[in-house]
Amino acid sequence: MRDYLKEFDQIICSDNVVDRFYLKYNGDVDFKGWLDKFLPDIQKCEKQGQNNPWHKYNVLGHILHSIESINALSKTLPQKDRRLLSYVMLFHDIGKPDKHIVREKGGAIRDSFFNHNIRSEEIAKCYLPKLGFSEEEVKVMAKLIYKHDIFMFIKPFKSKNQHWRVLNEKLIEEEIADLNQVGNGEKLLKYLIMVGRADNLAQNEKMTAQSLAMLDKFDEMLAEMKKYMQI
Repeated sequence: MRDYLKEFDQIICSDNVVDRFYLKYNGDVDFKGWLDKFLPDIQKCEKQGQNNPWHKYNVLGHILHSIESINALSKTLPQKDRRLLSYVMLFHDIGKPDKHIVREKGGAIRDSFFNHNIRSEEIAKCYLPKLGFSEEEVKVMAKLIYKHDIFMFIKPFKSKNQHWRVLNEKLIEEEIADLNQVGNGEKLLKYLIMVGRADNLAQNEKMTAQSLAMLDKFDEMLAEMKKYMQI
């Protein structure tokens, strides 16, 4: 009897996630039938486009590219943590189809997905135990999924925009304290930055330069704070 979960896991944790997934999903009828039944949100993500400047793939394409990116970024981490992060990326945007709206912005029609992180977290909590993750791991992963978009609202400068936060030591301390609720906050903040970077690398590269530079600065500040603070 085929172990479909093992086959799926081998794809998600591989170096070439995108090619391996589509080869299996489009070329193996039995595997596709199993996955569409086991995790029907995959099929919904494949059908969901992203008509906005930040994206160049549909939702599933973005998810798969983000997994491939984090697998490349996490090569020095323990295998258990690498697998955890791979599945964080699998689920980080999986709630987008359920939150899809079409709106006009600047005279153009755009796809938007407000609060998709909340729906993604809900879906992840249902499936992560079935994928072999412990209760403690699910808490960590749910937290990272819920917070994966916080970097959109963090800027290295002050702004009158009430939704934007300034990147400074106070913000970093607050984020560590929040992540401490589910584990080692300093370690998890590093992982969250990695999630943010993988997310950006799977988007439209014409739009992400400032975001990636801000993530670099965030990483540098966190490392500098660790030298002289107990975090």
